Amino acid sequence: MNQNAPQTAPCERHYPGPAARQAARLGGRIPALDTRRLQLRAPRIYDFKAFAKILESDRAILMGGPFNRAEAWTEFTNYTACWMLHGHGLWTIDAQTTPSAGFVLLGFEYDDPEPELGIFLTEGAEGQGYAEEAMIAARDYAFDNLNWDSVASFVDPENDRCISLMNRLGATRDLEAEPEDGETYVFRHHKGAH
Repeated sequence: MNQNAPQTAPCERHYPGPAARQAARLGGRIPALDTRRLQLRAPRIYDFKAFAKILESDRAILMGGPFNRAEAWTEFTNYTACWMLHGHGLWTIDAQTTPSAGFVLLGFEYDDPEPELGIFLTEGAEGQGYAEEAMIAARDYAFDNLNWDSVASFVDPENDRCISLMNRLGATRDLEAEPEDGETYVFRHHKGAH
């Protein structure tokens, strides 16, 4: 057995049978969003491998990580459960040639003051415009289907790539919503401003 291979906890495994079919039926009720090159769809158990790889790596430094595998599982299940509790949550991003290319969400962390529009991609999916395409689809879903007037993105001040993405999306800094410690920028996406 490879000592460097990540351990797979029982909760990460797919167990065929009636419960798996029930999970598939529930997942089928989460709206799928199709863009020119992407499909945003309900997360499935096998997507956790890509999710954990992002959160366990240095790619998560500007998101409060890296996380251990159990912490990544907690994040994954929290964002997935948001669908049941709030009617919005995590989508898996499937690109044309890359399933589980990343994740986009309208979700809550425990201490978030409001839902967040967030994005994280696998390393191989970066630099192709997928983040912008996925965020536009999720943002428009919030405006057109959930009737929100605005949605926030919480960004680390050192995350230059994400700040550039916020600017391309037409989001503006919401200084009144930013915490006084200066550790988070709040970018506000407004309905009708895009």
